[in-house]
Amino acid sequence: MQESGFLEFGSKLINLEKTRNFNVFKEYSLESFRIFLDKYGWRERRNPRLRISVVGTNGKGSVSHFLSQIFTRLGLGTGLYTSPHLLDPRERIRKSPDLAPISDRDLQALGDRIFQKSNLSELSELSWFEWFTLGAFVHFESENLEVQIFEAGLGGRLDATRLAEADLVVLCSIGEDHKSILGDTKAKILQEKLNISGPKTRLLLSMEHQENLDADVRDFCAAKGIEVAFYPEKTTKNSYLDYNLNFSAWVAEKAIRFFSNHLPFLETASLPDTSWLSGKTDLALFGDSEIRFFPPPGRLELLSIDPEIVFDPAHNPDAVRTTLEDASLRFSRKSANVIAGFLPDKDGETMAEEILSYCRKNGTEATFLGGEEFKLPKGYESFLLHPSDFSNKLFSFSGKGVLVLGSFRLYKYVIDALRDLPGRDQKR
Repeated sequence: MQESGFLEFGSKLINLEKTRNFNVFKEYSLESFRIFLDKYGWRERRNPRLRISVVGTNGKGSVSHFLSQIFTRLGLGTGLYTSPHLLDPRERIRKSPDLAPISDRDLQALGDRIFQKSNLSELSELSWFEWFTLGAFVHFESENLEVQIFEAGLGGRLDATRLAEADLVVLCSIGEDHKSILGDTKAKILQEKLNISGPKTRLLLSMEHQENLDADVRDFCAAKGIEVAFYPEKTTKNSYLDYNLNFSAWVAEKAIRFFSNHLPFLETASLPDTSWLSGKTDLALFGDSEIRFFPPPGRLELLSIDPEIVFDPAHNPDAVRTTLEDASLRFSRKSANVIAGFLPDKDGETMAEEILSYCRKNGTEATFLGGEEFKLPKGYESFLLHPSDFSNKLFSFSGKGVLVLGSFRLYKYVIDALRDLPGRDQKR
């Protein structure tokens, strides 16, 4: 079977990220996707691998990116699969050494490989996310990548990436998000995340959590025969990105020590000049450091210097709270006006109050998008911003700097606005 191309075919499939109809997960099972993958051997490991699943409510995207940089720096063939994307779906599938979004040439070869082996009726039954997950499985194996990192999309137990059958599960911060699907408490959400573990999972490495969640993690791992270790909770002195980078280095060091006896390619990663990997060096992104890592796109990203505009995708109360605490590290004035947009399935009211509390404290202003795409929080009608007025508000706010947050979708809004400002001192 031949189709027009990977992206073109994917655009015809059901995309829950667009419809936001996550209620379908109440009736969803991974079984049909598993049967389909196994029919063609598309999740088989051609050679020894280290497969890593990264789960959590907050931090899993940046941790996935940092892990891919670390293993690439160690000379290992590394694949990275993340979601959602900021501007282009190609961003979801990356490989070393440059970790750039998958090239058009590789994407064409990937589509050809899948289309030639299967049939249209089977592929048409997949969701958009399953289609991209299939693409990551096939691409990483065809490239013979030794380390394969999969960021979970939603939850863990029913996430398509679970079928990678990770050797290592990395657990990031747990917050309240998608409560109607994952559970109405952090303890319930945690269980959904933990159940990304599979028959090959031997090690789980976790951030420390509050509210006795770590005891639940230990109990889960004990019942499954999985070894577990915890990294100390974030302190206020670090940005969340610095914390996630150091957590990722700790994860990589632990994984190498744990799996090197069974995965010989990891032995070459234990080099004498990697003191930074064993926690002897406090890694930082935004200061002077001999060891350079790069923040993931869209996380506390300084998109423009003049006007001063920072973007972060924080889209649940815990993430918004953390981003507001860390935003001062990215602004010359240490505070900023805020533009936020919340998708209909989010807790917009709680996030709006966090933002207004920040603005009242710093003498800045806030506004919230409403309309078809974004839902204005109830009770905040006087703060309404129509999407058609986004650019004007962005630049009228820019005298004190602007922090844009609340959804990955807002990234494109900022980029499009900046394109209309020739001659500005822009970072991008």
